[in-house]
Amino acid sequence: MKILVLEFLLLLGAVKASNTKGRYLRAELSDEARQALSQAVLSAITSPTGEIDPTAMESAISKGVSREYILKAAEVSIQKMDNTAMVDPRSVTLKDPSYKPAQEQGLESTFPEQMSSSDATEVSAGIHVEKDNNGSDEDREHLPQSQVNEVKATSSSSEIQKAAGMPVTLEEGQSVEPQQPKTTVQASNTQASASGNKKRKFVEYQSSEWEMLWLSKVYDWSNKRQICTVLIEEQKDYVHLYLRMLCTSKLEGPHSKWCIIDDGELQLWYNTENLQSYEFSWERPPSIPADVAILPPQAVIPSAEFEKVASKMIFLDEQTGETYVEYIEPLVSHLRFPLSRCIRNPNPEHRQFDVKFKGFLIPPPPVVHSDRALLYDTGSTSWTDGLKYIIEVWKRHGVAFDAVTTYDEETSPDAFWPSIPQEYISFIKKMKGGLASLPEEHSPTFPFLPSLMKEEASENDYVVLKVDIDRALVESRIIDFIINDPNTNVDEIMWENHITGNYLMYQEWRNTSLTPLGQRQSYEYFLRLRKKGIRAHSWI
Repeated sequence: MKILVLEFLLLLGAVKASNTKGRYLRAELSDEARQALSQAVLSAITSPTGEIDPTAMESAISKGVSREYILKAAEVSIQKMDNTAMVDPRSVTLKDPSYKPAQEQGLESTFPEQMSSSDATEVSAGIHVEKDNNGSDEDREHLPQSQVNEVKATSSSSEIQKAAGMPVTLEEGQSVEPQQPKTTVQASNTQASASGNKKRKFVEYQSSEWEMLWLSKVYDWSNKRQICTVLIEEQKDYVHLYLRMLCTSKLEGPHSKWCIIDDGELQLWYNTENLQSYEFSWERPPSIPADVAILPPQAVIPSAEFEKVASKMIFLDEQTGETYVEYIEPLVSHLRFPLSRCIRNPNPEHRQFDVKFKGFLIPPPPVVHSDRALLYDTGSTSWTDGLKYIIEVWKRHGVAFDAVTTYDEETSPDAFWPSIPQEYISFIKKMKGGLASLPEEHSPTFPFLPSLMKEEASENDYVVLKVDIDRALVESRIIDFIINDPNTNVDEIMWENHITGNYLMYQEWRNTSLTPLGQRQSYEYFLRLRKKGIRAHSWI
């Protein structure tokens, strides 16, 4: 993982004086002074004239930061933003006095990105494709004018980054070529049977053709605000193949062209035969009578037919010596439902459905060999705030969780438990409190989840982790630790990576703690997790 030099300057309180010839001038700042300095510098960066907000300036001065120091930090940070220099975030520590002791969070984002008219292509749900060059969609017309380009890669080679235990940063236009399999792969999504419950051994990860395209081009498409344009005008074949793969129920008879993609909470009705545009509906289309029966949703089990779009996790059954494939959704678009924020929803009640829709995810295959299935959830405030989807859709895929532990900082047990169905109460444990971001902070009342999972889960358990507490630094440190831990016991991760570089999600994330990374860097996180053998999903 890389981080903008701005964060390095702000969080460490180091500015590059003009007479130091590349050396850093260090100032010892308190946590409050660092916070005040960061706000002052960020106000200059986001100002069209580059001026520091007077209130932010006075606040920083009152915390002991000199006026000269603030001006120099702002000047150098703006210069470094232009040069897109980077440093390793593992050297950065940010303490937030408003949070509980020893808990950390990322800076609030002040780097929203503006969408140009070139990416105003949209889908009119259930009708046809149209282009809106006037930016009339309410979700987009209020985007701020300030713009920050994605961070470019440094000259460090990918091999050096790998050796340092860091995600590989793609150079502009560079693609990531997966290694060819070293063994013959059986194109089956069902695990080979084995005696006992020994966990499978990871062999390698293979990006699909569609994913490879996005890995090589996401930098340009995101910077030019063309994500929706590309999906709608250039990649219809990929998108339609992907949507057909995701169907959980298919209608029969005269309505057989329709299928439903059901995520347990929302249903997306999709016309599989209209390949010239995208014909969707978030409710039963008028052409389908109410008395037409809908079959129960089935597990999504991709086959070799969909290998252009579905990526592959290849595992070895050590009992039989055979390899097998588990398919997983590709890393494409802005790492959500691909057409999210590209869809015009005529019904105001449905405006947020494309953002909340989880039907683009591919859970594990129906057979998981393990002693127990354990879910560690963070951020769920109620049954429908993430738990329902994971528990019920994983059950649809043959995985019944033996124990679920959910962490939330604010929701009281009295408010949480009434939302939980009676049949699930016995194996769900609700914990109210914060989470540690470093292993040395781990304690029973303030857990560092990677350490806790090792304490509670055995080698033969199937472990799922959902990370979504809206505290960017805490989340990224947990993920960083798992990426660099050779003994991690996590099998599956769901994580909403809140970044400044996702311009399509600015309206939803504008009041959320964000990490100053571009879309391409977010791809790298999930790519590294998958190449480690962890089924990593971008959460919503």
